[in-house]
Amino acid sequence: MCRPWRRSKGLSHSLLSRCQIRFSMRSFGFRVVSADPDDMSGIPISIAGGCMVDIQRLLTDIGCMLLRTSMRLQNSIPANLKAKFDLTIGGDSGSGLDSLPTEGNGDALEGALDILCSTLDFLGKGAVGSWMTDTFQDDESRETIAKDLIALADHIDGYVLEYGPADDIRTFRGLEKEKIRIYTDNKEWISAIVGVVSRDPVKKNHWVISNDEYAVPVSFDRNIVSSDIPKFASAGPVILVGKGYRNAEGHFARMDKVHGCYTIPELKFHRIITADGDIDLLNPLTAVTGYDAGTDTWTLRNDIVGISISKPSWDECIISFHEYAMFLFKNYVYTEDAFEGEEKETREYLMSLLPAI
Repeated sequence: MCRPWRRSKGLSHSLLSRCQIRFSMRSFGFRVVSADPDDMSGIPISIAGGCMVDIQRLLTDIGCMLLRTSMRLQNSIPANLKAKFDLTIGGDSGSGLDSLPTEGNGDALEGALDILCSTLDFLGKGAVGSWMTDTFQDDESRETIAKDLIALADHIDGYVLEYGPADDIRTFRGLEKEKIRIYTDNKEWISAIVGVVSRDPVKKNHWVISNDEYAVPVSFDRNIVSSDIPKFASAGPVILVGKGYRNAEGHFARMDKVHGCYTIPELKFHRIITADGDIDLLNPLTAVTGYDAGTDTWTLRNDIVGISISKPSWDECIISFHEYAMFLFKNYVYTEDAFEGEEKETREYLMSLLPAI
């Protein structure tokens, strides 16, 4: 069971300076060492511990970016999904920090780890180019991860981070912080928020968008004709694109300069993700979106396999849809049971979504 990294009493410099991640077929590690190969004085706990916290933060933030992209989650990522990317201190190995991914979560952790290490590989050479914008395509994730990278570079200054599988150890000594810092102060964040648009119940001629119990104030840019806004409100679930601001809890607090509005009659999930596992799909599982103003509930459904979810918030609906889909895969595909009739058709359809084995 993976638990968040935390510092414990009595840990040696060696333990704090190493992180070993074991997947089914390979072992992957992080280790802080001196930049001077002749220096035998050891690594200060403040340096080693700080670097491991930075690695954990980077891994979690990259993982959350992938979850938002794959699942279309809008607000703060639930703790049980974030835990998919937790590293662990201690473990049963003498090599230092260990992380044994919980069953079914190796792919999620490994996917985030691949992006993290590719980023260290590239930026550690002193180049930046378009890596940040190509790899972290939404402004919010790019800013967050840029700050994480700078924190790691600050802590590693004068030391070396070794990382990689045992047969391919690479090194990271820092990066061109000023070239990365330009991504940490973006005054024109472009965000996309899913919800339903309605008139502000208090302020006349003002509008809000909501995807749960909170109403997020919205202001529109000059390219939006005021007579079009009521059409947005009658369109049901939409995506607004503009300058978004989140509060400390990770919830959208307001949306300014909205310059685009798009309907979302359906979603296509190329990956089924739950707290307990992940399934990559060759063909997407489609979810028809809906919102019932009378009951103030969001709906997602797939009539082919009989999924019908109604929840008071968009994020709850998304998560429950994935949990139900995972239940179907486990009970109709990953089983030795035989099926007939409609259940056989459900199994065959689900199998058609998976890569050929």
